[in-house]
Amino acid sequence: MLPREKYLEKGIDNLSDIDLIAILVGSGIKGRDFLSVARGVLSKIRRLLREGKELEIADIIKVDGVGIVTAMRILCGIELGRRLYDLSSKERVYIRNSQEAYAALRDVGKKKQEYVIALFLNSRFEVLDRRVICIGSLDGVTILPRDIIIPALEVNASSVVIAHNHPSGDCSPSQEDIVLTRRIQEGLDLVGLNLLDHIVIGKDEWRRVEV
Repeated sequence: MLPREKYLEKGIDNLSDIDLIAILVGSGIKGRDFLSVARGVLSKIRRLLREGKELEIADIIKVDGVGIVTAMRILCGIELGRRLYDLSSKERVYIRNSQEAYAALRDVGKKKQEYVIALFLNSRFEVLDRRVICIGSLDGVTILPRDIIIPALEVNASSVVIAHNHPSGDCSPSQEDIVLTRRIQEGLDLVGLNLLDHIVIGKDEWRRVEV
């Protein structure tokens, strides 16, 4: 399903980061479809932000398939998000326990579909990045350790916090939650990363997944 069709049928909450960029990109070029262009743009933006650089048109148009107008559209969308939701806040967020993880991720409890979210932390437990790993129930979506490991290594994280919501409102961990946690923990251990926590978020409450 194309991003625009997904938006109209399922709503904006079901769009991945690449889907959002793809809608802004609009079209591809000969030899590259718009989703391929969107992946290039998203990769470029993430790299610039990790390096602490400002997002400039000159950088975005280096992505094959992106012209000045498309770059302006993307950067204006990001700037509007900053102004409306204060996405550019420099306040540091630290996650040292389950309660702080819930405080940072409690908004996931409002989602009508099941979201799996990961927070990537440095050695001081400062949040480096937050990413949507997948959308959909855990018994209907296959999550592999590499889905967590690859972005963790990209941002040079030391620890990872995972959270997902139960749209039913019941935050009791299921057997699938326990199996997933164990599998991811084992995978992270192999590459020297620490799974700090995995919490299940319900309606105004949460529970820790114990393995």
